[in-house]
Amino acid sequence: MGHKLMMPAAFAAILVASAGLAHAQETSAQEAIDYGNDDSGWSNDGECDDPRFEGEGMASSLDRATIGKDATDCRTLLESGKVIYSLVQYDPDLTVFNGIELGDNASNWANDNVCDDPRFVGEGMSVSPLHKDIMHDRNDCSYGVQLGTLTLADTLPDEVETVYEGIDFGHDKGTYVDDQECDDPRFFGSGMASVSLDNGNIMGDRLDCLAAYKEGTVDLKVNFVVDGFFFGDDTSLYANDGECDDPRFEGRGSAKKPALSALEHDGTDCIAAWKAGRIRAVAERDLNGILILAGTLFGNDASQFSNDGECDDPQFIGQSMANGGGSAEHRGRDRTDCLTAFQAGSLKIAPVVPVNQQITVSGIDFGDDESAFANDGECDDPRFTGEGVAANPQEGNRGHDASDCLAGFQAGTVTLTE
Repeated sequence: MGHKLMMPAAFAAILVASAGLAHAQETSAQEAIDYGNDDSGWSNDGECDDPRFEGEGMASSLDRATIGKDATDCRTLLESGKVIYSLVQYDPDLTVFNGIELGDNASNWANDNVCDDPRFVGEGMSVSPLHKDIMHDRNDCSYGVQLGTLTLADTLPDEVETVYEGIDFGHDKGTYVDDQECDDPRFFGSGMASVSLDNGNIMGDRLDCLAAYKEGTVDLKVNFVVDGFFFGDDTSLYANDGECDDPRFEGRGSAKKPALSALEHDGTDCIAAWKAGRIRAVAERDLNGILILAGTLFGNDASQFSNDGECDDPQFIGQSMANGGGSAEHRGRDRTDCLTAFQAGSLKIAPVVPVNQQITVSGIDFGDDESAFANDGECDDPRFTGEGVAANPQEGNRGHDASDCLAGFQAGTVTLTE
């Protein structure tokens, strides 16, 4: 039957008396059945739509709303032996079952006959349960739990890490989980959050990022970094036309009129041209007031913190960075401050190293940039010492502040002690 809310038949499967029950016991149970009435929209159609029963006479899809509302069909079919009545019944008012707190129905997806609480596994589960729906889809999940078609997962969702196509998406312990935007800064693309990201969300937005990755709206940055340049995606109107339209580059492989809209958005063309030696980083270019210098976007002064004597652009590291380092919304928007400091030698261009990619220079494994204090202009790795090292480097930052420590090492303000 395709005439009602679909519920997998297995979801309505119920524990029944064993085949060895005495006939007298079965007869007694049947006589005690409250069949209810015929108020269901599917009454008198020759099929039993009441999920308290099971057997060959049952409808192929069931809705718990029809419990006790298909009396004539179910009674007739039971008497003919085509359905049997369950000895285990669903109690819609339960809030705790076998020690499991079932919660409430605050989920946006409550009462849709699909369990959206990711604590459970089994027939009748949503294909993409959300962390925020834990204990908030009681009716749907309680039904399956009571009837045995749903069981608790071996591990709670926030303790599970998901690996898909070789990418470890991590867990859901970040700040902005379940908001339908990917907040993990290891990724880029149209499915990313519009607000600035921080290292606290690294591997901390599993479900959002996994969904976006499967939809093709985000990709892993490491796949688009070549020789220190992040080439970006292919969302430009000029993508895949055989020319590099990104204005950060110039040369025989570049378009005659590179477009600002293609900056970091013509990845495939530019990577191919770069690897073939047909483009190079542009020395200096100014397009409509947007400055590109040494292949780096200095941009304009649109940031609210422009001209305050500190660089707020996360593309840079050094002594002239704002306290706490730059953040994503100021990228390419603090031109004067960053350019002045860059030309004075108090700023350097931060190495473009995707999170989790190791940096090894002069035989020293600097590690990665997973520290919460990465790219703040100070080395927070306790393996180092010197004026460029933070006052109290923590053990948890060992091997996780690579860019800052490398910059200090190259500037002579940081030395390795171990």
